[in-house]
Amino acid sequence: MAVSGELVNRGLYIHIPFCIKKCSYCDFYSMPAGSSGMLKRYVKAVQKELEIKAASLADKRMKTVYAGGGTPSILAGEELKSIIDAVREYLDLDDNAEISLEANPATLDAGKLKAIRKAGFNRISLGVQSFQDDDLHILGRSHNARDAVNTIKVIQDSGISNYNLDLIYGIPGQTISKWEETLGIALELEPAHLSVYLLQLDENTPLAVDIGKGRFQLTGEDSEAQMYDMGIDMIEQGGFEQYEISNFARPGYECQHNLIYWKAREYMGIGAGAVSFTDKRRYINKKDLNHYLWALDKGRASEVEELENMMDQQELVADAIILGLRMCDGINLEQFDFRYGIKILDYYKDIIEKYIDRGLLNISKGQLRFTRRAYFISNEVLCHFTA
Repeated sequence: MAVSGELVNRGLYIHIPFCIKKCSYCDFYSMPAGSSGMLKRYVKAVQKELEIKAASLADKRMKTVYAGGGTPSILAGEELKSIIDAVREYLDLDDNAEISLEANPATLDAGKLKAIRKAGFNRISLGVQSFQDDDLHILGRSHNARDAVNTIKVIQDSGISNYNLDLIYGIPGQTISKWEETLGIALELEPAHLSVYLLQLDENTPLAVDIGKGRFQLTGEDSEAQMYDMGIDMIEQGGFEQYEISNFARPGYECQHNLIYWKAREYMGIGAGAVSFTDKRRYINKKDLNHYLWALDKGRASEVEELENMMDQQELVADAIILGLRMCDGINLEQFDFRYGIKILDYYKDIIEKYIDRGLLNISKGQLRFTRRAYFISNEVLCHFTA
């Protein structure tokens, strides 16, 4: 539980599970968009869930809003506006709130961006993934490289300066030189933020099935590590600061919503398949669109499934360490010890000393953090905090 005075650091996540089509690598709860009537019904359900959940909150303050998916930008401008209007009606949204919208290049044009700004969104996270058409084809994206570049220029012309580009490396068939080219194009377009993720596949995704059948071959781990290191160097030379294992920002443009996750603060999830973290519990709205719509039509909250119940303090601490070490600044030991009533350096003495000796962790100026050489293999260290 956050200490007094920190509840304002809560975030709101709104899940919009509709897409133009399902990408071959995606394992998020999403589906191809249905009729316009279905989308309108879903928006009304989201508004109702906001009303229901807000009524149960003693403190209604929210610092950030993040509409993710799926592809939230598939909604009409008026539908997006009605959602943000409901957020402002039922919750106490910070005057300087970061309000983010995930978008697909195939869903944006000048008119849509004008409507998005009018709705109240001040940050765009654009799912580019690659500036190579071969990569985009393998990923099953609904846009090509030219579409992505043109969309970014339209975003720039719209007056929205705070925008992120999502990029993926380790795509089957992706060469180091092609990855370098993608990074170069991204940097030339001068976004405020870059998210760079290694392709990771659930075994049930179409791309994973194709790989299993030998139609594609995964990039080797050595090449993936080389791509990651090259990415850090190129992006930092381009004027960005790496502030999390996979995220880079120009000064002042760090994603405030994601920082809430990494700092183990509370967040509320709205929508079918949305995750919440409150009262030491992480739970998810049932991944069933029909149930979600049925329940909210009747004025009931959606059923939830519990993911983690961290009533044991050690579980809560381990969760916060795993999240906090993802940040390049790491964990402030004094603040962490005060917040959780535990001395990390004593409780995890053997683990920490082991990985300091191996050059993967260090302690400097009261911060416990990964060294750069640990970033790519961070999970090999983090898993020991839950053992």
